[in-house]
Amino acid sequence: MRAAAWGILLLLLLLPGCTGWTSGSYVSVSPHMEAYAQTNPVDTVTVGDYQELVSALTGLVEEHVEEASVDVSRYGENLETDLDRAVAEVLREDPLAAYAVEDMVVQAAEVGARRMASVTIAYSRTQEQIRQIQPVWGQDGVRQKVAQALDEAEPRVTLRVSSYRPLDIAGYVRQYYAQHLDTIMECPEVEVSVYPETGSARILEISFTYTTAQATLLNMGREVQIMLTSAAGYVRGQSSQQAVAERLYSFLRPLYTEEGTTATPVFSLLCQGIGDSQSLAQVYGLLCSQVGVESQVVSGTRDGEPWYWNILLLDGLYCHVDLLADWDGGALRMRFDGEMAGYQWDTAAYPSCPEPQIPDNPPVETEPVETTRPTEEATGPAETQPPPEESAPPPETETQPEVSLYKPGAVWVY
Repeated sequence: MRAAAWGILLLLLLLPGCTGWTSGSYVSVSPHMEAYAQTNPVDTVTVGDYQELVSALTGLVEEHVEEASVDVSRYGENLETDLDRAVAEVLREDPLAAYAVEDMVVQAAEVGARRMASVTIAYSRTQEQIRQIQPVWGQDGVRQKVAQALDEAEPRVTLRVSSYRPLDIAGYVRQYYAQHLDTIMECPEVEVSVYPETGSARILEISFTYTTAQATLLNMGREVQIMLTSAAGYVRGQSSQQAVAERLYSFLRPLYTEEGTTATPVFSLLCQGIGDSQSLAQVYGLLCSQVGVESQVVSGTRDGEPWYWNILLLDGLYCHVDLLADWDGGALRMRFDGEMAGYQWDTAAYPSCPEPQIPDNPPVETEPVETTRPTEEATGPAETQPPPEESAPPPETETQPEVSLYKPGAVWVY
């Protein structure tokens, strides 16, 4: 008899009415699971209204649950309509669901005295990927995590952003790279995906594409640090900023051997001898800034072609320095605005470099007046107006102790 009952139960499970559990639609089935209805499974969540239903589905996604049952016995009318609406809202508005869920199927059924909803969730992300999501607050939090990823040449960073506002992440990457040429060897290509499309909370998946392996980039950075330390020692003790700039040029000159463009310009120039006008300007500007000489890299054109050079502030005077154009000269050449024929650049974005004015009639230097002896000894009346013959001779007091108090190097104060 018991065997017959189990056979009937198995037959009921195979009836077409049960196929709705996997078809993606919301259906009611006949009460054929009384035994299940008598229990309360550990993974069963009980909900009584729409907001509780949304919260339950969101919680299942947070826990990366693939299959679960939701007790909807206390739910009011419109259950099946609300199931559709809740799934759509979670996938559309919840950041983690929008990022990690590929499909969510929720189906309702009468199971004995209960109404149950089975939930099946297919994920497009692994649990490990979800664990790697880092929570941040606002644009400053995003910038901080992006900077950390660039410093370590990470290929990807995923952020859960509260108080989200749009940010030009690709532009920030370029800016941060230009400000950290000494530590970041390559500026990566950036791809940003945002989940969901609206809302104050979003998940950002930021991918960085490098042409060089991560470990290699980090090793390059260590080699560049050695070269920068050597350059700083090479100019130590110079008496002026111009002398420092000239010494840095002398340091860089034997390193550059081949014109070319690479994805790792600072390393390629300092350690391999390969560079172009941009990398020469970048590296020379980096060397200058490392030792306290103000330098800017100018982006413009020379004879109609894209070109880069430096503007330096040397001992209070701004000047242009174009290393590649003047390379064959063998010495550092400082130019002023009037000498930049053939160059075009945004003059409003950079300091002007006027040629210093030399006075037409420079002042004539005069001999300093000796002030260390009493004026009376040099211009006394005895020298200019001799006394009459009948006058008495000069008193002997002229050789008295007052005069003998004079010592070489003393300053007389009147």
